[in-house]
Amino acid sequence: MSEKEKLLNPDPGVCVPWQVKVDEIGEFPGNEEISKKEWEKLDDFAYNFIWFWAQR
Repeated sequence: MSEKEKLLNPDPGVCVPWQVKVDEIGEFPGNEEISKKEWEKLDDFAYNFIWFWAQR
């Protein structure tokens, strides 16, 4: 699977991969590792929230 296909079809448990967000933002101001960690936590929460409501 190519990198573009992987970004369009993210791994299970991911709504929007970090790399897609970085591409949208462009040049990143600040510490990218801190933001990446927080984005992944937020994305995980969103995925689980959607999954919970879809299973009801």
